[in-house]
Amino acid sequence: MSAAEGVIRFQYQLHDAPAPGTSAVTYSRLNAWRSILHRLSLVGQCPDRYDGYGFGNVSQRSFSDSNAFLITASQTGGKTVLSEDEWTAVQDIQLEDFCVSAVGRLPPSSEAMTHAMVYAADRSISCVLHVHSPDIWQQTTKLQLPCTPAQVPYGTPELAGHVRELLSRHTVRPLVFTTLGHEDGVFACGDSPDSAAHALLDVLARAVERPS
Repeated sequence: MSAAEGVIRFQYQLHDAPAPGTSAVTYSRLNAWRSILHRLSLVGQCPDRYDGYGFGNVSQRSFSDSNAFLITASQTGGKTVLSEDEWTAVQDIQLEDFCVSAVGRLPPSSEAMTHAMVYAADRSISCVLHVHSPDIWQQTTKLQLPCTPAQVPYGTPELAGHVRELLSRHTVRPLVFTTLGHEDGVFACGDSPDSAAHALLDVLARAVERPS
């Protein structure tokens, strides 16, 4: 099936079953960080932001299959804490067809293909955090952050390709970068939820810091 324009821009096949891994202790840290990002309004859902759609998503590479990853389900941004049914396991990605196969009760996040490209580009990356931060995004140049071009919209094959190129040029990990064609879009990636989140919060602190 294909998803609605403006939310998910890829084809997906969803096996309706509990997403494997959601109850594992190894994912509890990711869930905790996701709740913290929600409290900071970096993940969420507001009537006056982005036409009321949920925003922000997080994922973690599978420990049993390096080509698979667990990601927040589509339009769950408004929830402070997610249940097991609000996570989806992406198990196979067909980049040439821009299609994913997933297991879960709900479709995968609209940015699942971008997350997939990050994981495919660098095997050392185990966690991807995608948030919406005007403070960071609007200061991309000032903060000297890597970024994708403004003319490349979210959730598209073009964005996935630019993300892969960006990761090949900027090899320091963890890494924070912005997507200029996706309003307020910021990504952080690292070898764990902790490293990705700490890098993201460090950049946020620099973005809101005022000279003394």
